[in-house]
Amino acid sequence: MTDLKIITPISEEQKEQVSEATVACISKASVLFDRQFAELRVDFDLRGKCAGMYQVRARQRRIRYNPWIFAKYYQESLTNTVVHEVAHYVVDCIWGLKKVKPHGKEWCQTMIAMGAEPTVTGKYDLTGIPTRQYQRYAYNCDCRVHQLTLLRHKKIINRAASYRCQFCHSDLKQGC
Repeated sequence: MTDLKIITPISEEQKEQVSEATVACISKASVLFDRQFAELRVDFDLRGKCAGMYQVRARQRRIRYNPWIFAKYYQESLTNTVVHEVAHYVVDCIWGLKKVKPHGKEWCQTMIAMGAEPTVTGKYDLTGIPTRQYQRYAYNCDCRVHQLTLLRHKKIINRAASYRCQFCHSDLKQGC
Protein backbone atom coordinates (compact mmCIF):
# COMPACT_ATOMS: atom_id res chain seq x y z
CA MET A 1 0.00 0.00 0.00
CA THR A 2 1.38 3.43 -0.92
CA ASP A 3 1.05 6.51 1.21
CA LEU A 4 -0.90 9.18 -0.63
CA LYS A 5 0.25 12.62 0.48
CA ILE A 6 -2.65 15.03 0.47
CA ILE A 7 -1.72 18.52 -0.74
CA THR A 8 -2.23 21.32 1.78
CA PRO A 9 -4.25 24.26 0.38
CA ILE A 10 -2.45 27.57 -0.18
CA SER A 11 -1.76 29.78 2.83
CA GLU A 12 -3.61 32.99 3.72
CA GLU A 13 -0.58 34.94 2.48
CA GLN A 14 -0.72 33.15 -0.87
CA LYS A 15 -4.48 33.75 -1.08
CA GLU A 16 -3.78 37.44 -0.62
CA GLN A 17 -1.17 37.33 -3.40
CA VAL A 18 -3.66 35.61 -5.74
CA SER A 19 -6.35 38.16 -4.86
CA GLU A 20 -3.89 41.01 -5.53
CA ALA A 21 -2.89 39.41 -8.85
CA THR A 22 -6.58 39.22 -9.80
CA VAL A 23 -7.08 42.92 -8.97
CA ALA A 24 -3.93 43.83 -10.95
CA CYS A 25 -5.15 41.79 -13.92
CA ILE A 26 -8.55 43.53 -13.84
CA SER A 27 -6.76 46.92 -13.70
CA LYS A 28 -4.63 45.93 -16.69
CA ALA A 29 -7.77 44.98 -18.61
CA SER A 30 -9.29 48.38 -17.75
CA VAL A 31 -6.32 50.11 -19.35
CA LEU A 32 -6.19 47.78 -22.37
CA PHE A 33 -9.89 48.06 -23.16
CA ASP A 34 -10.23 51.71 -22.08
CA ARG A 35 -13.12 51.04 -19.73
CA GLN A 36 -13.53 50.54 -16.02
CA PHE A 37 -14.07 47.00 -14.75
CA ALA A 38 -15.22 46.67 -11.15
CA GLU A 39 -13.22 44.53 -8.76
CA LEU A 40 -14.64 41.07 -8.18
CA ARG A 41 -15.12 38.94 -5.15
CA VAL A 42 -12.46 36.23 -5.04
CA ASP A 43 -13.12 32.97 -3.22
CA PHE A 44 -10.95 29.92 -2.65
CA ASP A 45 -13.74 27.36 -2.37
CA LEU A 46 -13.42 25.51 -5.67
CA ARG A 47 -12.76 21.78 -5.48
CA GLY A 48 -12.11 19.09 -8.01
CA LYS A 49 -10.25 19.20 -11.30
CA CYS A 50 -10.63 22.90 -12.21
CA ALA A 51 -8.05 25.47 -11.12
CA GLY A 52 -10.44 28.39 -11.47
CA MET A 53 -13.97 29.42 -12.41
CA TYR A 54 -15.65 32.71 -13.30
CA GLN A 55 -19.18 32.52 -11.95
CA VAL A 56 -22.28 34.66 -12.35
CA ARG A 57 -25.28 33.96 -10.13
CA ALA A 58 -28.21 36.33 -9.80
CA ARG A 59 -26.11 39.20 -11.18
CA GLN A 60 -23.41 38.54 -8.60
CA ARG A 61 -20.02 37.96 -10.20
CA ARG A 62 -17.06 36.25 -8.60
CA ILE A 63 -13.96 34.25 -9.37
CA ARG A 64 -13.42 30.97 -7.57
CA TYR A 65 -10.00 29.36 -7.27
CA ASN A 66 -9.03 25.85 -6.24
CA PRO A 67 -6.60 26.25 -3.29
CA TRP A 68 -5.24 22.69 -3.71
CA ILE A 69 -4.32 23.07 -7.38
CA PHE A 70 -2.85 26.50 -6.62
CA ALA A 71 -0.78 24.90 -3.85
CA LYS A 72 0.60 22.21 -6.13
CA TYR A 73 1.08 24.48 -9.17
CA TYR A 74 1.33 27.90 -7.53
CA GLN A 75 3.42 29.89 -10.03
CA GLU A 76 1.74 28.38 -13.09
CA SER A 77 -1.72 29.04 -11.62
CA LEU A 78 -0.80 32.57 -10.60
CA THR A 79 0.46 33.27 -14.12
CA ASN A 80 -2.16 31.43 -16.22
CA THR A 81 -5.32 30.73 -14.22
CA VAL A 82 -5.76 34.28 -12.93
CA VAL A 83 -5.58 35.78 -16.44
CA HIS A 84 -7.82 33.01 -17.81
CA GLU A 85 -10.61 33.75 -15.31
CA VAL A 86 -10.27 37.53 -15.55
CA ALA A 87 -10.57 37.18 -19.34
CA HIS A 88 -13.95 35.45 -18.85
CA TYR A 89 -15.03 38.40 -16.69
CA VAL A 90 -13.87 40.94 -19.29
CA VAL A 91 -15.68 39.07 -22.07
CA ASP A 92 -18.84 39.02 -19.95
CA CYS A 93 -18.63 42.79 -19.36
CA ILE A 94 -17.94 43.66 -23.02
CA TRP A 95 -19.97 41.11 -25.01
CA GLY A 96 -22.16 39.31 -22.46
CA LEU A 97 -21.99 35.59 -21.72
CA LYS A 98 -25.08 34.62 -23.70
CA LYS A 99 -23.73 36.08 -26.93
CA VAL A 100 -20.35 34.32 -27.04
CA LYS A 101 -18.84 30.86 -26.60
CA PRO A 102 -16.96 30.34 -23.30
CA HIS A 103 -13.58 29.99 -25.03
CA GLY A 104 -14.56 31.57 -28.32
CA LYS A 105 -12.82 34.19 -30.42
CA GLU A 106 -13.67 37.04 -28.02
CA TRP A 107 -12.08 35.20 -25.10
CA CYS A 108 -9.03 34.26 -27.21
CA GLN A 109 -8.60 37.88 -28.34
CA THR A 110 -8.88 39.05 -24.74
CA MET A 111 -6.26 36.54 -23.57
CA ILE A 112 -3.84 37.61 -26.32
CA ALA A 113 -4.44 41.31 -25.60
CA MET A 114 -3.58 40.62 -21.96
CA GLY A 115 -0.34 38.92 -23.01
CA ALA A 116 -1.40 35.36 -22.24
CA GLU A 117 -1.62 32.16 -24.24
CA PRO A 118 -5.31 31.35 -24.91
CA THR A 119 -5.11 27.87 -23.39
CA VAL A 120 -8.47 26.40 -22.46
CA THR A 121 -7.57 23.88 -19.76
CA GLY A 122 -4.53 23.03 -17.71
CA LYS A 123 -3.11 19.54 -17.74
CA TYR A 124 -2.56 18.80 -14.06
CA ASP A 125 -1.44 15.73 -12.20
CA LEU A 126 -4.13 15.65 -9.52
CA THR A 127 -2.32 13.20 -7.24
CA GLY A 128 -2.86 14.37 -3.67
CA ILE A 129 -5.61 16.82 -4.60
CA PRO A 130 -9.06 15.97 -3.23
CA THR A 131 -11.53 15.44 -6.08
CA ARG A 132 -15.09 14.23 -6.05
CA GLN A 133 -16.00 11.07 -7.87
CA TYR A 134 -19.48 11.33 -9.29
CA GLN A 135 -21.66 8.37 -10.08
CA ARG A 136 -22.00 7.86 -13.83
CA TYR A 137 -24.88 6.43 -15.85
CA ALA A 138 -24.50 4.53 -19.12
CA TYR A 139 -26.38 5.96 -22.11
CA ASN A 140 -26.27 4.56 -25.64
CA CYS A 141 -26.43 6.19 -29.04
CA ASP A 142 -26.10 4.54 -32.45
CA CYS A 143 -22.29 4.39 -32.28
CA ARG A 144 -21.08 4.08 -28.66
CA VAL A 145 -21.76 4.16 -24.91
CA HIS A 146 -21.63 7.50 -23.08
CA GLN A 147 -21.10 7.92 -19.34
CA LEU A 148 -23.31 10.77 -18.09
CA THR A 149 -23.07 12.43 -14.69
CA LEU A 150 -25.83 12.26 -12.10
CA LEU A 151 -26.83 15.85 -12.94
CA ARG A 152 -27.40 15.10 -16.64
CA HIS A 153 -29.09 11.80 -15.79
CA LYS A 154 -31.59 13.62 -13.52
CA LYS A 155 -32.28 16.21 -16.22
CA ILE A 156 -33.14 13.43 -18.65
CA ILE A 157 -35.33 11.63 -16.10
CA ASN A 158 -37.19 14.88 -15.29
CA ARG A 159 -37.55 15.66 -19.02
CA ALA A 160 -35.72 18.95 -18.50
CA ALA A 161 -33.12 18.05 -21.14
CA SER A 162 -32.19 15.58 -23.82
CA TYR A 163 -28.74 14.89 -25.21
CA ARG A 164 -27.37 13.81 -28.59
CA CYS A 165 -24.12 12.18 -29.56
CA GLN A 166 -21.65 14.66 -31.05
CA PHE A 167 -20.50 12.05 -33.58
CA CYS A 168 -23.58 10.26 -34.92
CA HIS A 169 -26.14 12.87 -33.73
CA SER A 170 -28.58 10.26 -32.46
CA ASP A 171 -30.42 10.73 -29.15
CA LEU A 172 -28.87 9.21 -26.05
CA LYS A 173 -30.96 6.49 -24.42
CA GLN A 174 -30.31 4.90 -21.07
CA GLY A 175 -28.36 1.63 -21.31
CA CYS A 176 -29.39 -1.73 -19.93
